[in-house]
Amino acid sequence: EDVAPRLADMLPTLPGGESIPGLPTTGWEETALLAGAMTADANDFVRGLMGTNLALAGRCAAQTEVRERLSPELLVSLRDALVRRSRESSADLRARMEVGLALGPLGDPRLERHHASHGEYLLPRLVPIEGGLYPMGEDEPFEYLGKAVRNHMPRHEIEIAPFRLARFPVTNAEWSLFLEAGGYEDESFWDSEGARRWKSGEATADGTRVGVRYWWRRFREDPPQLEIAWESGQLPKESYERWKERLTMTEAEFESHLKELYPGGKLREPRFWRHEAFNNPAQPVVGVSWFEARAYCRWISAQAGEDFRLPSEAEWEAAARGREGRRYPWGDEFDPLRANTAETRLKRTAPVGVFPAGDTPEGVTDLAGNVTEWTDSLFGPGMEFEEAPFAYPYRSEDGREESSAAADVRRVLRGGAWNDSLVLARSASRTGDLPDLRDFAVAGLRLASSG
Repeated sequence: EDVAPRLADMLPTLPGGESIPGLPTTGWEETALLAGAMTADANDFVRGLMGTNLALAGRCAAQTEVRERLSPELLVSLRDALVRRSRESSADLRARMEVGLALGPLGDPRLERHHASHGEYLLPRLVPIEGGLYPMGEDEPFEYLGKAVRNHMPRHEIEIAPFRLARFPVTNAEWSLFLEAGGYEDESFWDSEGARRWKSGEATADGTRVGVRYWWRRFREDPPQLEIAWESGQLPKESYERWKERLTMTEAEFESHLKELYPGGKLREPRFWRHEAFNNPAQPVVGVSWFEARAYCRWISAQAGEDFRLPSEAEWEAAARGREGRRYPWGDEFDPLRANTAETRLKRTAPVGVFPAGDTPEGVTDLAGNVTEWTDSLFGPGMEFEEAPFAYPYRSEDGREESSAAADVRRVLRGGAWNDSLVLARSASRTGDLPDLRDFAVAGLRLASSG
């Protein structure tokens, strides 16, 4: 009856009790998992592991042979314990990461499971954002990879109506139900000409190719910027090596490479859906186009009977900055342990919510870093940061909130991602990409609702 505590004592651990990711394993982790599947009393075994190695207990419980024998009460207790540990600011980040990943296959209790006409769906908690005057923009340029960025200038105030914003970005667990429900096939969720063309397989790689061409030109014109991007953690090793190879190509070779790597055609899942670094149920979904993000919003609106949508960039910035105009969602000083950015050096997305010190005062989580989020707002046709025709001051009536704009007009992305620097994590920072872009494991979404 004491086999679980004795096994767990042999595992390398952090002060919080979780095994250390990236360290050589002793072999006892796999032994413990095997023992859990073989033990006569799965409840006692998992309960024993919970007291000594919570993340391993979660991994053990996720095994089919174990989970089907666990009591509902123990599963609830285990899930809640994993959530609590993932939100403990005093726990090591690696420990929070590991329990967050262990929670994914068990189901996050912070998401409510419901059933409707299109199957099951998960409903996130929505955080109320008060209406009123909010600051937008800044008066000083930002420097990003050798260029001065000015599209967030000047600082001004705008009136925001009350709205609600999801506490977390949409996770893989939530998106998986959209897939199971046939969301990619149902015409009713694709509500514009551009969206229907994308759904049918037309021009699904155009935006990605344009984005890669832009950076090919940038790195050819200024080769040291590639090294800066690599050394600062903004490029994973695989991407860095690929870019070095690209810079040796002629233009014709490069174009052939693009067509081979991004062939386009009908797409029926996010680009990185099967990549082990990004597909845990607790991680935010990445590699989705703006068209896919909008279709998901329409699907869950039909399911829940509530009007869910992407936030406007004004709403997103108001939630991130607050009325006091915070530089980052938590305050004015950057801290790589408050958000998953290139400076944090995780080199992957984190499970949602494992950076509790990065929450806004209202309780919105992960607005900076981890995954960059599509908004409904238009950025404009130009790629250069200085060329955003929908510039500041923000004016909602100037056409920038037109949902049926042509597919060659870029949409605003906010928040920066796991491989972006602290500059893009700033609450006032703006970027834009074509609505069919899904090249990098960064683009995701967060739900909003009016009133």
